[in-house]
Amino acid sequence: MTIHQQVKNWAAENRISVPAFRAISQWLIEPEFVDFVPEIQLLIENEDIDELEDAFRTHIEFGTGGIRGKMGPGPNRINLRTIGEAAQGLAQYILKSGIEDARDKGVVIAHDTRNNSDVFARETASIIEGNGIVARLFDGPRATPHLSFALRQTGAVAGVVISASHNPPSDNGFKAYWIDGGQVVPPHDKNIIAEVGAVKRLNSVDYEEGIERGLIQVLDAGLDAQYIEKLVNLSLCDARDISVVYTPLHGVGATSVVPALRELGYAHLRVVEAQDVPDGNFPTVAGGVANPEDPGALSLSIEEARQVRADIVLASDPDADRLGCALPHPQKGWDAAPEDLAINGNQIGAILCYYILTSLQEENKLSDRGVVCKTIVTTDLISLIARDFGLTPVDNLLVGFKYIGDVINNLSDDESFVFGTEESHGYLFTDFVRDKDAAVAAVLLAECAAKLKRQGRTLRDYLDDIYRAFGYFCEVQKSTYREGARGNEEIAQIMNGLRQNPPAEIGGHKVVEVIDRQTNTVRNLQTGNTRTIEGSTGNVLAFTLTKEGHTRVTARPSGTEPKIKYYVSATSADCADLAGEDLAQTRKNVDQFAYEIVNGMLVSAEHALLSVTS
Repeated sequence: MTIHQQVKNWAAENRISVPAFRAISQWLIEPEFVDFVPEIQLLIENEDIDELEDAFRTHIEFGTGGIRGKMGPGPNRINLRTIGEAAQGLAQYILKSGIEDARDKGVVIAHDTRNNSDVFARETASIIEGNGIVARLFDGPRATPHLSFALRQTGAVAGVVISASHNPPSDNGFKAYWIDGGQVVPPHDKNIIAEVGAVKRLNSVDYEEGIERGLIQVLDAGLDAQYIEKLVNLSLCDARDISVVYTPLHGVGATSVVPALRELGYAHLRVVEAQDVPDGNFPTVAGGVANPEDPGALSLSIEEARQVRADIVLASDPDADRLGCALPHPQKGWDAAPEDLAINGNQIGAILCYYILTSLQEENKLSDRGVVCKTIVTTDLISLIARDFGLTPVDNLLVGFKYIGDVINNLSDDESFVFGTEESHGYLFTDFVRDKDAAVAAVLLAECAAKLKRQGRTLRDYLDDIYRAFGYFCEVQKSTYREGARGNEEIAQIMNGLRQNPPAEIGGHKVVEVIDRQTNTVRNLQTGNTRTIEGSTGNVLAFTLTKEGHTRVTARPSGTEPKIKYYVSATSADCADLAGEDLAQTRKNVDQFAYEIVNGMLVSAEHALLSVTS
């Protein structure tokens, strides 16, 4: 029996869907897919029907930023064909954009250290050039924010990063940037999506031939020095006497974080040697998931910090746009579990925001029309700090740093961007890049810790001072996965159920308002009144539990993984009855409240699923 007949039999037996059968047949027969046949054949011989169904039943969607997912054969996987389609669609949109000299302005392409990232970057360059547009690549792996910087420095019309950020080793992706240096936003994102969907054939040149003829260009190494100089110039004080352990988690941080800290004079900087080796398998990281949001990913660096009695641990993800941090425990030092040593993205954001604004104010450099940005799932503590310094918080942004970049791009001449942050460990100070940057955060967090050390204080002390001044905030994130062919359908059903029948209470606490960012409407469950709000629309629901709204839970399907994320925020700032006699008691009260909301939300989500399916 031929492999094609085997798949046909599975389709007849309803073991595999008709769309999957048709796509498999196409990939087995048509010449353009011939390189994938051995991999497909192996899946068929192993009777890996679940993988075949998932890989071939649909086409991977080019979302608002690009594509990301598992590598392998099939239209619903990351491979040379789907990467090529993304590049072709971007090229088609550039040629239709009407931008003067778009072909010569060209596209800048960067990649991280993931498996096949360099291969996909070369394929992208070959297709960009195949459409008559200049393609410019770095000579090796670089940080994602470095791409944003290089795009603006070279005057390119667009940029591409080949990376899957902190996803598992099995994944990769293609992320598109526009002429302003930020990730694509409306209307460009929708227009590029349309072009990708309309791709019929790939226009490509041979990569080596393109290099020889100068059609594909390697970027000048001078851009690296310029980028590091910009990072160094962000420094707000001269404190450097601190012991830092840093890990790039096998990624590109050695090209940005390390040279910036060394240039600034951190004599006691130790890079975790075992994780300084570029490796897309992330072999020394638990589970292979190099995500600095996960305390477990910092285990090796924490062990080294224990040995050298370091003051701080810093970690960046594979493409070095996110920064994680661990600090000694007040009583146990480094002899504690990683989850007790790491501070979360909201806490890092609050520390950086307060440090930056305080430093600028002390130097009389704080703008009268300064703007601080955050996403809707990021702690409202950022907004309270910004207002206290007389700045304008833009805090209704959808999830994704690209929305912060878009705010920067649309500021009036008398406004200035000061700081932006998102809870998933993304930070930016000033606007020389238009994306989150681990190196920016590392420069500022390290020197803030060094300045405090001079005073006999720590970053934990600093964070507690912020809580005493503005109220204690506890943020908890919980994700529920819905795997398999029905996963996305169940996620949609949960969101629909929550919209159609919003819970009157969550975890025993009454819901005050339901904010639906799909329609930008707000409904008060107590009065029944509705109102509208401004901002981009997206599939996000927020349930506020106080009149002020700082205590809430937000539901949002992930754009890159089969899961729904629930973001819970609880604070003594708008729940006075949670305030204790001291910060320790307040912390205990608020933390308990937050976990009541988490558990309640999980119950409400299951009820929502049942209400739609029953």
